[in-house]
Amino acid sequence: MGVIGLRGRRVVVKGKRQVELEEFELDESELGGHEVIVENKYTMISPGTELSIYTGLDPGVYDPKSWCHYPFHPGYAGIGRVAKVGDEVEGLKVGDMVYGFFNHASICKYDAERRLCLPVPSGLDEKEALVARFATIGLTAVRVSSVEPGDHVLIIGLGIIGNLTAQLFREAGAFVVGTDLIAKRRELLEDLGIETLDPLDPCFNKRLLEVTDGLGPRIVVDAVGDSRVVANAINLVRRSGEVIILGTPRASFVTDITPIFRRVHLDWITIKGALEWCFPQYDIMGSRHSYESNTKYVWKLMKWGRLKVRRLITHVLKPERFKDAYEGLLNKKDEYLGVIIDWT
Repeated sequence: MGVIGLRGRRVVVKGKRQVELEEFELDESELGGHEVIVENKYTMISPGTELSIYTGLDPGVYDPKSWCHYPFHPGYAGIGRVAKVGDEVEGLKVGDMVYGFFNHASICKYDAERRLCLPVPSGLDEKEALVARFATIGLTAVRVSSVEPGDHVLIIGLGIIGNLTAQLFREAGAFVVGTDLIAKRRELLEDLGIETLDPLDPCFNKRLLEVTDGLGPRIVVDAVGDSRVVANAINLVRRSGEVIILGTPRASFVTDITPIFRRVHLDWITIKGALEWCFPQYDIMGSRHSYESNTKYVWKLMKWGRLKVRRLITHVLKPERFKDAYEGLLNKKDEYLGVIIDWT
């Protein structure tokens, strides 16, 4: 696909549950020194952040000063070909296939210094390479935890991020168990050799104790982004354990918080946030991890066959079906898990 007059198509969320495909023009003459122009081949939808904006769950959509206010041009991850590079760009050249946090658009202008932009490794399927965006989110929970080999870890929520988080904790040497309301998501994790529990099972607590040597999990990860899940996680974790908030809580939740804090206080429970954006984009002195190092790590695990991602890609759709993708991720959670948009 070539750049013709720098005209492109992009997705715009105009209001609550209003998403369209629009044409736009990209001004090539104003390319900054560290910017690149990328012709997207594939982009991938975030079932958390993007849907919270599409449904109006994130209050920022109504704040003109917010980064996600309507009208909003969504984007989370993409892979495409470099069409032009700025004078100060290093390590990238025209024709390279690159990975970055590109918008859902056929073509985009992107600051390759301020935000991650990496060449896609040879020998790695491009669609699978895109899944690194969600694997690095899951890896954040591993990074902030104090996990050691032999620890028992419970992952609550087995969407694409929860599934990958479970695999990565196993890679770190933990005994992992997952739970989700959706049976097909539990089955998918079980096919990878990781045990799961049905949260609606009346014997759930008993079964959880059985699979954690009678002690309960030392680490519980909320991979949903729901305050109710976090409150429940505090009741499920063992004494001196950790609760990792991996998903971003957005919906209001009213409860008596004193019993929750009392458990935290009396049983030495640690609560940790795991927002990926706290990592620097690139490797820098003084920071042990970065988006760059985390991405390269999960790519290696994929190439070695130790991080299984192929079955997490459930749909590859054309841009004209973008609304179908959003609605499927919202309403057909047993069918839609990872959705890629094909711009070719």
